[in-house]
Amino acid sequence: MRHRVILSAFIFVLASLSGCATIDTLQPGAGGSSFEVRGKTYDETWKAVVRTASRSLTVVESNKKTGTLRAEKGAGIATWGEVVGVFVRPTSNGAPVYTIEVQSLKRSRFQLTGQDWTSTMISGIKAELDQ
Repeated sequence: MRHRVILSAFIFVLASLSGCATIDTLQPGAGGSSFEVRGKTYDETWKAVVRTASRSLTVVESNKKTGTLRAEKGAGIATWGEVVGVFVRPTSNGAPVYTIEVQSLKRSRFQLTGQDWTSTMISGIKAELDQ
């Protein structure tokens, strides 16, 4: 019994220390899902991103100049939380097409529960933009 407790504690500590995703883990071009927006300005696109993220997540960083939004969902009863990044390129008005990349990561690699926010963010942004 004692070995079981020690082994369980060791596994918990190991899981807690390795593979943690943070807001800084989210970087443009590091994976995720992308889609294109046509017929909208950068300002309209950026507002849609911010509105969508603000509905369900806590926005940690919102930088319109760099087209970077980072947000998080805190820990709950069955989850350690998630981090979400949205990156809009290019970052100026007048472009014919804007590419929006959405990344959603669980806080821990060993986390079995938690939500993947990718489809929620993409559908929300498209709805905001009537696309």
